[in-house]
Amino acid sequence: MAFFVPEQKRGPIKPAKSKTDGNKTEIELLAIGKRVGLNFAEMNELRIRDLLDLAKCYSGAEEDGPRDATQGDIDAFFGG
Repeated sequence: MAFFVPEQKRGPIKPAKSKTDGNKTEIELLAIGKRVGLNFAEMNELRIRDLLDLAKCYSGAEEDGPRDATQGDIDAFFGG
């Protein structure tokens, strides 16, 4: 005779918290530095804020806000 276990409804699987979860940020920062082209000695000389500012400048990401109008913007506005 077979042994059957009643089926249970299961929710989404949640990853177990581990002691290494806190290190994820550190590894992400190291990866950012390597993408920018720094070696570990150079990254060691920077503060986290400096590394993030460098990555922002390197990626060309600009902050949201007003920008200067180009001639194309002016022509489009006035229908020219």
